[in-house]
Amino acid sequence: MRWYRVVFETYPASKRVTAKLPTLNNTADYGTTAEEAVANLRVLAQGFLDVLHNRTEPIPPSDRTGPAPAPPRLRGYYELQFRRDRHPPLW
Repeated sequence: MRWYRVVFETYPASKRVTAKLPTLNNTADYGTTAEEAVANLRVLAQGFLDVLHNRTEPIPPSDRTGPAPAPPRLRGYYELQFRRDRHPPLW
């Protein structure tokens, strides 16, 4: 599986949370909660990975290099994982 770091920004004036994947070309999406932002980002990021795969471009390596983290908590840093079976020829 590939793991990618998610960076969160909160905008109190608009009551929105932005989730961004720096490793995946700063792909970003938003929601009214961090959970919604991550769910939206996951769809967008999977599409980005699909485009890379269809163009036979390299998939960025995982951000995580150490052991598996504790269960995720939405405190400014989160990891998304994507399964290898979506892109078997490149992984």
